[in-house]
Amino acid sequence: MRWFVPIALVGLVPGCFLFKSTPSASCQEGRTVELSLPEDVKKFAGCEKASGIQIRTGATIDVSPLTDLEEITGDLSIGPTVGLDTIAFNGLLRVGGTIRVANNPSLRGLYFPRLEHAGRIEVDNNAVMSTISMPRLARIDNSMVITDNNALELITTTLLVDIGGELVVAGHPKLNLFEIPRISHMQTIRLERDPALPADIVEQLTSKADVNETPPPPIVVGTRVDAGVPVDAASDAGAAGSGAATGAGNP
Repeated sequence: MRWFVPIALVGLVPGCFLFKSTPSASCQEGRTVELSLPEDVKKFAGCEKASGIQIRTGATIDVSPLTDLEEITGDLSIGPTVGLDTIAFNGLLRVGGTIRVANNPSLRGLYFPRLEHAGRIEVDNNAVMSTISMPRLARIDNSMVITDNNALELITTTLLVDIGGELVVAGHPKLNLFEIPRISHMQTIRLERDPALPADIVEQLTSKADVNETPPPPIVVGTRVDAGVPVDAASDAGAAGSGAATGAGNP
């Protein structure tokens, strides 16, 4: 009996490797994962890494169950969608390519609470988006372009230090808070059509860029309430009238 026990154990050892766990088919890298339905999110939950993710849907989906996802080596593309209210990638640390969020008419908030690094960021034409939050983002290799999100009020990038390319923030009539206190460098900056953005923030940001393409603020001409004409025009008219009267009194 003593001889059979070791032999039996040795026979079991190779069998253990036959049952070694392998990554789920839904987690296989080398392809872009499409998330269009709640079932797609459920299948992908538990995966830690992806080559790319694309979200285009008319359904209401929630990506918050993807807490294990820490890295996307390629692009994260969100939009066009209908019915998507909030995007929150709560575990994501790195995106090697572009985070592109565009044409999502019902998207109100974009949240990346743990994101530290991205290749490029583009956020465009999300009509009711009010908040963009990336509080741990430290570096963007290329550019950050945020344009024409009419309801945008807040951008939070508290730890952002360096933008390798350009920073463009344009077309946000309600944007009044841009939290970016640690920024030290960007190649180019363009801020325009953001009338509620405080002047001290504009000055702080433009001072960090190698090239400033921000247009000067428009010259506001006051209007006299009683006459309904521009103050400058009224002053010129008064001066002209005074001059004419003076000339008339001379021989």
